[in-house]
Amino acid sequence: MFNALIASAMFAGVAWCSAEPAVPKKTDSIFATFELVQSLQADQQSEAVFAFDDPQRLHWMFLPGTRAGLPLRDMTSAQREKLQALLRTVLSARGMQDLEGIYAMEVALQEAAKRRGREDPTRDPDQYEFAVFGQCGDDPWAWHFEGHHLSLNFTHIDNDVSVTPLFIGVAPFEIPDGPHKGMRVLGDESDAGFSLLGSLDEEQRARAIISDRVPGDVHTVPGREDRLATTEGIPLRELDESQQDLTMNILREYAGILQGELAEAELERIEDAGIEHVHFAWAGSTSPEQGHYFRLHGPTFILEYDCIGGNTDHVHMVWHDPKRNFGEDPLAKHRQQHHARPPATD
Repeated sequence: MFNALIASAMFAGVAWCSAEPAVPKKTDSIFATFELVQSLQADQQSEAVFAFDDPQRLHWMFLPGTRAGLPLRDMTSAQREKLQALLRTVLSARGMQDLEGIYAMEVALQEAAKRRGREDPTRDPDQYEFAVFGQCGDDPWAWHFEGHHLSLNFTHIDNDVSVTPLFIGVAPFEIPDGPHKGMRVLGDESDAGFSLLGSLDEEQRARAIISDRVPGDVHTVPGREDRLATTEGIPLRELDESQQDLTMNILREYAGILQGELAEAELERIEDAGIEHVHFAWAGSTSPEQGHYFRLHGPTFILEYDCIGGNTDHVHMVWHDPKRNFGEDPLAKHRQQHHARPPATD
């Protein structure tokens, strides 16, 4: 069954994770976005292009349903290729593969509903929307690509790119059949979390485990991004060097969803703020076969991984930078520098 589903997880016959000829640069997104927008007809542009200050720019969600933007179903094959080219400017080859897995598994949910003898309109592999806010290349500007189990948000300000909130989810967690049998979206990231947990001694583990129950979802869902105001768990300053390295492995796995330049910038901000200030927290089972949750929380970021409702076959991951979500701090600095009123003169 999944052989056909993976074949369906292509954009009009174009593989999501086709070879990348070169490492993309931040500026490549400008040209890729411009080419995509220019390819749209007037009615398509009316769906896809918004003013930068449109409140929908600050709205993100990962549930099935419609949101601001032009859906895949209304794009031509050539336009889908241009969207894929844009995504490759911000995602690594592994990030593109994760998108392929998300899309294939959305098809799986749709097919499963059909086998049960009913249509499920909430499981629609063409209900992923692209939107641009502002004029690409004219600071500030932003774009998003969203759908079920996916929220990618990129805000461009003064040659700086904010990449959060970033959400990836998956169900089922692992493809059971076909040529991609065993493929796991977020699988390496999960393994890295268990490696760190396994390195803790009894006393450290007691500090890290904050609950024996798995949260019903990640805490920092849309509208509740500031819910985790304080850190919990064990601070990395109490771990040895090898355990801190394992922590950085987790962060590298997650940042590695992004292309090199963007990933390096995120990791650099975390390291500059002090890795010793990061806290590692765990909840639920310590076995991957049972429901579990973990997070890393530092001065500049919150990373959550949760098996929803304890279901190991349904996973949500979210990455926030509370001061940079939707470019908040860079935007404030930009407006102060470029749009502040000059001081009054006599």
